Amino acid sequence: MPTFRKYEFANYAIFRMVHDAEFEPNTCVELGHINPDNAKAYCVDILWEDAEPAHWSRYQVWPTPLGVHSFLGWDAQYAADYQEFATPPTS
Repeated sequence: MPTFRKYEFANYAIFRMVHDAEFEPNTCVELGHINPDNAKAYCVDILWEDAEPAHWSRYQVWPTPLGVHSFLGWDAQYAADYQEFATPPTS
C-alpha cells in the first residue's frame, strides 16, 4: 500500500546519500530548509509506492497536518497516520 511520509535530515548531503542509495520506488518532493528551529535541516516529503523502508524511519518527522506540502489526495491518510503515530494516546 502506498505511504506518504515527511522527513528531516541534518543537512542536504545526508539526504542525498540516503536517497540516492534507495532502491524502493518513490516520489520525492524536496522542500529544502523550512525548519525555523534548525536552518541547516533539509526536509522532504516522499510518497512511497509501498510501505516506507524501515531504515528511513530514523529521519521521519510529524509536523501538524498539513503544513507546507501535501500530495494531492493524501491529506486524510497523513492526518490519520499523524493521529496514530505522532499524537500521544489520551488516558
